Formats: sequence, structure tokens, C-alpha cells
Amino acid sequence: MTVNQFFAAALAESFAEVTGHSEVSLFTAVSLRRRYAESPSLPDVGCFIDVLNVPLRLDRDDLPGHARDYAAALARIDAAWRPPVREHAAIRWAVEEAAAARSAPGICITDVGVADPALGPHADPVTGYRTVVNRTGANYGVVLHLGSLGGTFRTALAFGAPSTDRATVRAVAKALHDRAVRPGVTRPRAAMADRT
Repeated sequence: MTVNQFFAAALAESFAEVTGHSEVSLFTAVSLRRRYAESPSLPDVGCFIDVLNVPLRLDRDDLPGHARDYAAALARIDAAWRPPVREHAAIRWAVEEAAAARSAPGICITDVGVADPALGPHADPVTGYRTVVNRTGANYGVVLHLGSLGGTFRTALAFGAPSTDRATVRAVAKALHDRAVRPGVTRPRAAMADRT
């Protein structure tokens, strides 16, 4: 199990616990850098991704099993990915629809990666960084950003307002913390459904 797979499953379980669902849409950012012939000319710093929808069924108390299910589903969906072909008007309509939405379709995980190589010779003076994304639209309910700098692993939980309630995010953050710090300790499924 990779770090990303663990946190993806932990985020999905935490969100399912808080919302009382047994299935969630876990959107996953995937790099597109190595998908095109011209990829060596692409700069190291910047966002060049697509986001894939990985539906997860969370009907058992088995975080490692959910992580394996996630990994298999992501690999299958990623292998089938092809660049979307859309007219500009369709893209504009999709952006307007997301900006006007009052609820989000699911949760998302993104791996910012290891910042040191991208920063090159400038890495030493950098002591920290933050991922800044406009989450006011309802593109995702909760987004977990993973990354590392100088050998330190970092996480950041972001959410869109008003599409996602702050109390929901606080509860997801607590459940995620509990799973990350004490992964063997989980709450009974019945208690999860009562929290909605």
C-alpha cells in the first residue's frame, strides 16, 4: 500500500463515516506530464493534471482492503483515460455550472509531490509552501492535498464554501486524523450512520 492509497482510502472512509454513505466518488488528480510526446519540454513546476472519478464502496471495516480496491480501480480508470475533446462553449458551460452549484459531487485527493526537485537549487531557503486553489466553486466537497518538502510530509484539507458545511469538514478532518494517527482504531459502522 502506498502513502497515497492509504490516505485516499482514509479520506473516503472518513467522508463516508461523517455523511452516512457507503459509497463515495473519490476524484483523484493524475499527472499528464508523461502522456504526450512533448512532455520532456514541459516545465517541472505547475499544474498539468486531469481528475478521474473513482467510485468506492465502503461497506466493510477494512482500510487496507479499501486502499487496494482504490488502487485497482484507479489503475483501470487511468488506463482507459483519453484526452477529452470539447468545444470552448462546452468547457465554459461546465465552469459556469460548477461555479453556480450549491453542492459538490464528491471528495478529491491530489498529490502535490516532492517539492525539492522542482525547486532545484532554490530548495534550501524554502521552509514551506501551501497549495492555493479556488475552492469557492462546488467542484469537490473536500480536497486532501499531499506533498513533501525537505523530507517532511505535509497534508492540507481544503473545501468549497458554501457548497460544503464547515461542521462536515471539521468532522471529516477529525475522522481522517484518527485514521492516520491510529489506523487500527475505527468506529462501528452503526455509529457512522448516526452522525449525519
